[in-house]
Amino acid sequence: MENGTDYRVRGRVLFVRMPEEVDHHSSLEMKRQILRLREQNPISELVFDFSDTGFMDSAGIGMLLGRYREMAAAGGRVYVRRVSPRVSRILEMSGIYRIIGDWDKRNQEGDR
Repeated sequence: MENGTDYRVRGRVLFVRMPEEVDHHSSLEMKRQILRLREQNPISELVFDFSDTGFMDSAGIGMLLGRYREMAAAGGRVYVRRVSPRVSRILEMSGIYRIIGDWDKRNQEGDR
């Protein structure tokens, strides 16, 4: 865990617990770590957990979009979970919710 970010692989799912602040620096490190873990494990789903996140800038949005593109190209999926109202507004304004689903609601919505 660095800067409050934690990575856990469970089966074919990579869970990324996001740091308190998702900015340029943390986004670059997450990109590197996710790539490394995807190279070492057969990941088909990537889940970003925003439980501790209170701030995210455009670098965070870019990081999410980049991971979405990589996972989609490999036939995988990306999800978010436990998003605070403040961060949710940022995700809504950026259009992220149109392409990335809610991990906790995926079974209810027939997303699997």
